[in-house]
Amino acid sequence: MSEQDKISMYKSICDKLGFEPYTLKEKEGNHEDDNWVNPFSVLSFEEMDFLYDNGLFKKGLM
Repeated sequence: MSEQDKISMYKSICDKLGFEPYTLKEKEGNHEDDNWVNPFSVLSFEEMDFLYDNGLFKKGLM
């Protein structure tokens, strides 16, 4: 995948999520919240794989 394709896919994922993946911070607490919806559930397996393979949960692409 070319660098331009990576940037394009990353922008597409950010648009779908409404934020950059690395900026999401987990809420801290001493109990589990069953009402919390994982924002990454809107992504396809390929999109999640792309984020993991490129380390984009820890830093941005651009």
